[in-house]
Amino acid sequence: MRRIGILTSGGDAPGMNAAVRAVVRTALYFGMSVVGVKRGYNGLMRLSRNADDDFEELNLRKVGDIIHRGGTFLKTARCEEFLKSENQRRAIDNLRKLGIEGLICIGGDGTFAGAGKLNDMGFPTIAIPGTIDNDLPYSDASIGYDTALNTICENINRIRETSMSHDRVSIIEVMGRHCGDLALNSGLACGAESILMPEVPWSIDGVAEKIISSIDKGKMTSIIVVAEGAWDSMAPFDLDEFSHSMGLMLPPLMPDEKFNSQLLAHVLQAATGQETRSTVLGYLQRGGSPTAADRNLASRLGAHAVELLRDGISGCAVGIRDNHVISEPYENVIGRKRTLNADVIRLSEILSM
Repeated sequence: MRRIGILTSGGDAPGMNAAVRAVVRTALYFGMSVVGVKRGYNGLMRLSRNADDDFEELNLRKVGDIIHRGGTFLKTARCEEFLKSENQRRAIDNLRKLGIEGLICIGGDGTFAGAGKLNDMGFPTIAIPGTIDNDLPYSDASIGYDTALNTICENINRIRETSMSHDRVSIIEVMGRHCGDLALNSGLACGAESILMPEVPWSIDGVAEKIISSIDKGKMTSIIVVAEGAWDSMAPFDLDEFSHSMGLMLPPLMPDEKFNSQLLAHVLQAATGQETRSTVLGYLQRGGSPTAADRNLASRLGAHAVELLRDGISGCAVGIRDNHVISEPYENVIGRKRTLNADVIRLSEILSM
């Protein structure tokens, strides 16, 4: 294989640039050329507004000063249009017109699914995990996770300081989609009193009782870390009945609307008598310069992806396990969920008592 392509797709993650850099430099070392595909699968199909700019020849100069930068200089996008088989064939045609023989795709599970489709249609692909959610089951870590975790911890520490000044309960909602890895490990690292995750059933009554128990022991401040998908594991709660019984004027939930952090703050404040505020960290979790751990992980995975394509191997995702770079066939990766470490969950429960 003499010419390969590379793209970043889905949500951006700190360290993606470091992975692109490693791919380009490793490929050039082995005498291969690299074409960068802009805006993920949108660019691959030439559906973006800047279609003339969708493909770019990459060289040492283009990747010479990006290892420390967050985001992705190749840009990224989510692309439902790529689910259509005719668009997948269109993408392959575009790649072959440019003489590209293999493609490296950096992203999360949606990106992996797209890479799998291309590979099934006879175009060689390798996937690299780049998602702050760390929700892919086969790899101990994904690119961007360590940076996001440190960003979350830094912000929880800041919120705790102001919460202590006001004897306040603070709810911090973090990303993760349907995976509680970020919530679990940030909560453990920051000494949260409650960690709410989609993998572990919980109830509002249980959280309120824990806050009251802490107050009875003289601890007036509590930190509650909530994964954005935790509402799926929450026990049924009659908001209308609670609002009526407490004399509150809380807005009713719409039929398809889920509970949220702001509502939880109102309910807990009424149930415990303790001032409660909520903060959704949002997109700041994606930003910032990648940590050394993410830069090094990205470099190792990017280089290995190139080596696999050079050796004629495709249809797999690279990852890290026990500090060893590994590759796993798509069928063992795509569509599978990550399982959280039960020992870490138990430890978080013990230490939050």
